[in-house]
This record gives sequence, C-alpha cells and structure tokens, in this order.
Amino acid sequence: MGAVIDSKEKAYFVADIHGRQTGASVDGTPAFVLNTDQIHGNYVKLGIEHARLTWLVCPHLSEREKVFNYYMSSGLIILVMGKCFCETCLDTILIKDDLTEVLRESRPMTDKHFQNNFINPLKDSNYHFTKMVGYISENEDRPKTWVTCSHISTSDGLKEVYSTGGQLFIFESYITCHECFDKIPTESLVDVLYEGESMTDECFQSNIIDSLYTINYDSLEAIGHFDFERV
Repeated sequence: MGAVIDSKEKAYFVADIHGRQTGASVDGTPAFVLNTDQIHGNYVKLGIEHARLTWLVCPHLSEREKVFNYYMSSGLIILVMGKCFCETCLDTILIKDDLTEVLRESRPMTDKHFQNNFINPLKDSNYHFTKMVGYISENEDRPKTWVTCSHISTSDGLKEVYSTGGQLFIFESYITCHECFDKIPTESLVDVLYEGESMTDECFQSNIIDSLYTINYDSLEAIGHFDFERV
C-alpha cells in the first residue's frame, strides 16, 4: 500500500492502491481550499499564527474527543502527504477508487491547529491506552509510550519515507512506515519493530512530530500545494 504524488493534478492527491493497476485521483482545486482572507479570518480567531493549511483531517478524527475515542478503541490512523485518515475513510477511498468524498468532508488545519486538535489528544489517548493495557507502571515518571519502526526513528529516515509519498501508520503505541505495516500480517510485530526505537512522549514530539511538520511543509511546497495563495 503506497502513495505517489502527481504534480500535474491541481489537487495533488493521488493514491497508489496496492495490488491495482490504477490509482485514485481528484481533478481540480479541492473543495477545502480557501482564499487567503478566509484562511486568516478563520484561523486568527483560533489563535493560530501561521495561516497556511498544511493538514487535511478526516471527519472522524477532526475533533479532540473523536481522536481520543477512536484511538482508545484500537483504531488505525494513516498519515500521508498532509492528510490524516481513519481506517473507515481509507477503506472508502480504496473501495470507491476515489478521494473526492473524503476530501470534501475533511477538515483543513494549520500545523498549530493540527497539534492542538489531533497530536495532543493522540498523545493523551495513547498514554491512557498504554496504562490501561499495563505498559506503564504506577511509579514510572517518564515512561516510553511509543515504538517506531527503524525506517522512521530518525529525521533523515522519516524524511525519506514521508517526502516520497509513503504512509505512516499509528496504532496501539506504534508508529510505522508502510513497508513495516505491510509485513505485520505475515511476520511477528515484535520482529518487525525489533530494530525500532522506544520513545517517551517528549521524544515522540521532538523526534517525530516536530520533524514531520517541517518535512510535510517542504513536501507540500515541492508539489505546489500552496500555489493557490498566489492566485
């Protein structure tokens, strides 16, 4: 299950569906694109300094409570080229071979908005999940609450995977690249992640998420995602 970017498409969303000959594409400017005045008007009210929309979050993960409830029920989260999908929305894309419906219903966010409305509740829910299943003992001060696969445990590795259209999968305290995720059904999860790295919330934020913001921004800029601001 991979993803590729076709820079000829105005919407810049092309999903390469594993095992199929064709991908799913969206033609034209997507419905979520707002003009500059709309962006500043909407996001200044939320206390967000940078008004560039760098993330598109599916409706099932667009609010803090939804993130918490979904993750606590062992939901799978997919990040790819500025988009954040739940498993239901990903299945919809794969079944219909089209992104239009999901993109239209998704919520655009800046980096700061994404941090406050998705990443922070994600870390909270992951902490509760790991404590609930017994990964954290009562006397641990800074428990290691995340495990990454070896391909994305460094900024360079994360950039190599993400900037080329590779998906990141988040589930039950793990964050893996698409290559490792595809191996899980046939190989032990322990074996797949054996060469990865365990991280505290603080390390997860600084090593993975903070790096991802820069990588995502540069990747979107490279494919012309921000060109609408100059129209």
